[in-house]
Amino acid sequence: MRTASELQKISVALSSENEFRRLGFEQLLKRIAVIDSFTIYHSATELVANVLVNTDIIIIPIKELDEAPSLFIPRLPRRSRTLLLLNGVPDECVSYIAAAPAHGFLSEHELCANTLSLTLQRMIAGDVPMPHELTKKLLKLASEPHNNGPGQAPIHLTPREQEVLVLLVEGLSNKQIASRLTLSQHSIKRLVTNILAKLNSPNRTSAVAKALNEGLVYHATTPASQHIAS
Repeated sequence: MRTASELQKISVALSSENEFRRLGFEQLLKRIAVIDSFTIYHSATELVANVLVNTDIIIIPIKELDEAPSLFIPRLPRRSRTLLLLNGVPDECVSYIAAAPAHGFLSEHELCANTLSLTLQRMIAGDVPMPHELTKKLLKLASEPHNNGPGQAPIHLTPREQEVLVLLVEGLSNKQIASRLTLSQHSIKRLVTNILAKLNSPNRTSAVAKALNEGLVYHATTPASQHIAS
């Protein structure tokens, strides 16, 4: 395991409308060795207007947004990764949360220096961390049959892309998917890129949400050998 001095240092921006929460976040961020610098803004609006374009990770409490994350996040710097802090995962909000083009999700109930540090490191490594509760509810949603709306052109994925899509829904990283399918990480990266293009999605989270809404994951659970045989 690498020491704190060997970890990649990152810059962080965060918004919080509550003064006491800002003080709490400040003390929390100071305890995380991987963070090189951070800025805390008084609101999401102030953050959007002032955040530096080279900020590595932007942390946003979802309950403080005045608009849908799918509208807010695209206004942030393109090179920055976004971590959404969730205040629970109600069943009726699962699709809404999953549709957010964020790069990671973390429950405020699990928020501590160790958990946040691990989450930030996973995001920098290219993973999309999310709470177990959200993963569980996404998988439950994926198990329910869905029908494509009238007039919608079907989305065709190769058997291998379907396998990768199922593992994306499970929240696996490229490295984990490569290990599961005994493929190189380069191959998995190419397959994920193909999936995002076919689903017209900006990132993995949006692709998962669209796949669930379109019923693609439900159909993708059919073993690849059956698709090949047909």
